[in-house]
Amino acid sequence: MAIGLDNIYNIPASWIWLIIIVAVWKLIWYGFALYKTIEKKEKTWFVILFICAFVLNDLGILAIIYLLLRKKKGRR
Repeated sequence: MAIGLDNIYNIPASWIWLIIIVAVWKLIWYGFALYKTIEKKEKTWFVILFICAFVLNDLGILAIIYLLLRKKKGRR
């Protein structure tokens, strides 16, 4: 069953809330990761994360991986 423009208003409210929660989750992770790439002047990572954030939908998993891989061991 495909959702067309004629019946888009029949989407259950629980799905709408799920979409909103996923979108906020994704924006938080990608926003933080993109901020860190700018701060560290990592242009390649910025481009990769930017494309994934706005073209691909991976629920922020790549942003989380980036943040875990590029985390400093200790703060100075």
